[in-house]
Amino acid sequence: MYADDDGDNFGFGGFGGTFGHQRQGGLRMRQRQFSRYYSAYPVAAYPGNKADANYGGKIFMPASALEELSRLEIVYPMLFKLENDEAATSRRTHCGVLEFTAEEGRVYLPQWMMETLDLSPGSPVKVLNVALLHGSLVKLQPQSIDFLDISDHRAVLENALRKFSAMTVGDIVTIEYNNREYRIAVLETKPSPSAINIVETDLSVDFAAPVGYVEPNVRAPSGSSNHSMAVDGNSRPSSSIAKDIRQKEEAAKSELSSSRFAAFRGSGFRLSKDSKANASATSLRSYASTPDNNNPQVAATDSSQEQPVALDLPIGTLFFGYDLVPPPGSELDGNTDKSEADKFQGKGQVLRQRRKR
Repeated sequence: MYADDDGDNFGFGGFGGTFGHQRQGGLRMRQRQFSRYYSAYPVAAYPGNKADANYGGKIFMPASALEELSRLEIVYPMLFKLENDEAATSRRTHCGVLEFTAEEGRVYLPQWMMETLDLSPGSPVKVLNVALLHGSLVKLQPQSIDFLDISDHRAVLENALRKFSAMTVGDIVTIEYNNREYRIAVLETKPSPSAINIVETDLSVDFAAPVGYVEPNVRAPSGSSNHSMAVDGNSRPSSSIAKDIRQKEEAAKSELSSSRFAAFRGSGFRLSKDSKANASATSLRSYASTPDNNNPQVAATDSSQEQPVALDLPIGTLFFGYDLVPPPGSELDGNTDKSEADKFQGKGQVLRQRRKR
């Protein structure tokens, strides 16, 4: 039971007691309560640009309501109960006030509040001031699994709940984050089971599973001694699986090497008829095609065709080229007969001779 169920609970603190009533002439007098009927309209029909008010729990009221409330001993923050008596089933919710700038006889409500109360634009709604207990716990349930896409739910809710003053069980509120709307149902409130005040209070938030959420079916590995795990319904040791994977890799490797395109397999020819140059080119080709027994990475070639075989490397190996090995007797060959003593034996020349003294 919350405070607005009892007509006497609208005094100081909102919960009756000594300050809940005044005595005049020895008679116990009941304090007056604010209660008015207004025409309800959605925030979208408000003359100003107040689209953000759709994602909160506060309404726009006329200035005359503020004048009347100021003459009453009400509890702050101002909280109101909205009722739709004309609905098939009595519907109600609770809210705060954002501004007293509406036209006389009108109140502007967020769209989710219009749907909760089953109101159409211009329908009458009853507005009463109430005092609610400060909340300690609220349990929420997102109405879509899209809410799980939010990385930091706590920060998003802290920012969204600043626009609300009260939480009522059964409401489905709408919040906005990253240009997307999320509908959240209020399942439970404490200490009051019906509605709570969430202004300036330490509120714990609990979550129920979103509507449409299905728990993932996690298959636990078997506890057998060979540490086997099910794969496509068959249980095999992990070593057998690794062996099959290696065999498949070898088969794919051999198939790839057989179908691999090898460029520059043809022999070269010179335009010059110089036999000496042709002989030199032939000797260089024959030396390059000679297999190197010390380097297993060098591929042997067919002496009749003088064509190098395509380089076949293991998967995942990078090749940056062989070391340069010049032919014997070439200029690049470091094995020369010149001694180190013959170096730097030249004579210097000067432009001006020294005078003999």
